[in-house]
Amino acid sequence: MEFLKTKKSRRLVVVPKKKNKKFEVKTADTHPSLPPAPKKKKGKKMYFDMDVQDAIVRYNALDPDENQTERNKVYSEEIHYAFDKLCENIINTFKFEYFDDVYIDVKQEVLSFLVMNMHKYDHTKGSKAFSYFSVVCKNYLILHNNANYKRYKTHTNIDILNNKSMIDKFSTKS
Repeated sequence: MEFLKTKKSRRLVVVPKKKNKKFEVKTADTHPSLPPAPKKKKGKKMYFDMDVQDAIVRYNALDPDENQTERNKVYSEEIHYAFDKLCENIINTFKFEYFDDVYIDVKQEVLSFLVMNMHKYDHTKGSKAFSYFSVVCKNYLILHNNANYKRYKTHTNIDILNNKSMIDKFSTKS
């Protein structure tokens, strides 16, 4: 590395020269015992991209009575994976705790809710399919989580009720 040497108040200050290039480490310059330098990562494939949005628009444009096989093909090949991954990510991101069912059942329930309400998406309003369905998914989960929480709070264990009644009996006798 090259340095500029300047004198300032009788001290020697070492300032690195500015370069336009970034510091690069070549694999030939590293020690053989060190792990290789990380490679440049490829761009991640988005699970919900414009192709999925176009598939949803095509799915909604098809008549359910006449083109059911084509609708099923479009859903299973192009839409299902994106909806499945969306449900998984929303559930894991927001950590909904008050569900009685196991994770897979909750995910399938949300997925079926998205499929049932897919016809409500209107691409002409200017919203993206990803943002629309993520809001629908999150609102559905919040609604059911709050309902389960209320049920959890109003539920009282039978043992507690038995203990309270026993305490009341003993307190009235004394």
